[in-house]
Amino acid sequence: MPDDTLSNETPYLRLQADYVGRLGVEVGIFVAVDHLRRKHLLTPEEEGRYFDIDDWFREHLPEPPFYADGNTIGAITWFKHATTGAMLSRLRPLRDLLSAHDVRCDLVRASDPGTLVYEDDYQVGVIPRIRKRPSPLPPGVTLGPTTSGSKRHLARRRSEPG
Repeated sequence: MPDDTLSNETPYLRLQADYVGRLGVEVGIFVAVDHLRRKHLLTPEEEGRYFDIDDWFREHLPEPPFYADGNTIGAITWFKHATTGAMLSRLRPLRDLLSAHDVRCDLVRASDPGTLVYEDDYQVGVIPRIRKRPSPLPPGVTLGPTTSGSKRHLARRRSEPG
């Protein structure tokens, strides 16, 4: 896993998987874990950990308005280094979870990640300048749209077969 030291003072940080999703960019850490959840590859404990972390971030970060319509503009979010560097430690369990499922997750830094379409105290939303073709996904992972708000209501019923 890449070094998490923040000695490189670039203004924006993003944790992303090593595969390109439907937006033509590497998927962010929450989407990567949600892809595993959708394919029922997470244990109940892993799924619960994901929901807890996702809910914490939803409670403590404003939701960019472009998510309200399913993100039709194709924006992605980056953390602001100055105000969210400490949040990276809260994401360590999700990085560990991805690693346990053989999905690489990198900490990427940027000075100019794209065309700014949203900004709050903690993050920016940008339109990436470059779009790539979606790449082959990790084994067993399927792409799908993400949903706004808590995902707990999407949890697999425990009585369903694996």
